[in-house]
Amino acid sequence: MWDQFITWWNDTIRDRPYRPNTKIGDYRILNVLGIGSYGIAYLAIHTQTENHVVLKQVKPSLRGTPKGEVMQAYEQKVLSSLSHPQIPKWLSSFRYRKDSFLVMSYLEGPTLEELLFDHQIVVDEQISARLMRQIGELVAYLHNQGLIHRDVRIPNVIWQNNTPFLIDFGLARFVGDNPTYSADDLSVYSSEKQLKREVAPSSDLYALGHFFLFMLYSGYTANEHEPERSWEEELSLTPALHQMIRRLLQLDPRYDDVQEWLIDLDSYLVRFDQLKQEERAEHAQ
Repeated sequence: MWDQFITWWNDTIRDRPYRPNTKIGDYRILNVLGIGSYGIAYLAIHTQTENHVVLKQVKPSLRGTPKGEVMQAYEQKVLSSLSHPQIPKWLSSFRYRKDSFLVMSYLEGPTLEELLFDHQIVVDEQISARLMRQIGELVAYLHNQGLIHRDVRIPNVIWQNNTPFLIDFGLARFVGDNPTYSADDLSVYSSEKQLKREVAPSSDLYALGHFFLFMLYSGYTANEHEPERSWEEELSLTPALHQMIRRLLQLDPRYDDVQEWLIDLDSYLVRFDQLKQEERAEHAQ
């Protein structure tokens, strides 16, 4: 009962976000962008420059814990080490009263989650593969910096002018660092979560496999009278793409790194374009 009360208190009282128009230091809150397990993200305006920024606050209930300021400081370390136009920039950090904030550049646009579920866009196999190619390049950049994102999901990709932007580096870790803040290793987690949180390229590759499936399911309509089936039964994919996703999900021998997968993906796209050209040539005759 006490644990339930504490959870209710934190969710409804202690971790209540700041209201719009609240002034925090040199920033004015415009609205809440999202509330995660560890922090609260706001869209804010810098009162001196009138630039829009993202403020990321440590949840008050996590102050002084391994998942509080320590985790936020690590995210600052991650973002400050990166320089890529499709990744948020760390601008500054500050404290306001008892709260700790990161200031990051604001990337405007819908997330792929919003496009798929709210706008209900439909992308076919080829378009999905081309989108995944762009996202794969971002992941490859991170891996070249010795960094594993560990949270490559459709809510964490903003789509702007046909370009993906990868956000939310709260779970990112440099290769060689401990995968968790609150346990000695990942053995306390389920087998699937261990795959997702491993500080290795396989973690992001596994996430990319699920990301791919979300895209491909955009054109799928379930029959409510049929029992739920696996993705391999529900989706009609070309053999090459089917095999690719099985390797990403580690159902078959997994890819060694992102570049190996991108080579496979490029071969698939080249072959797809060749088939389309052959089809057009046949119709023209």
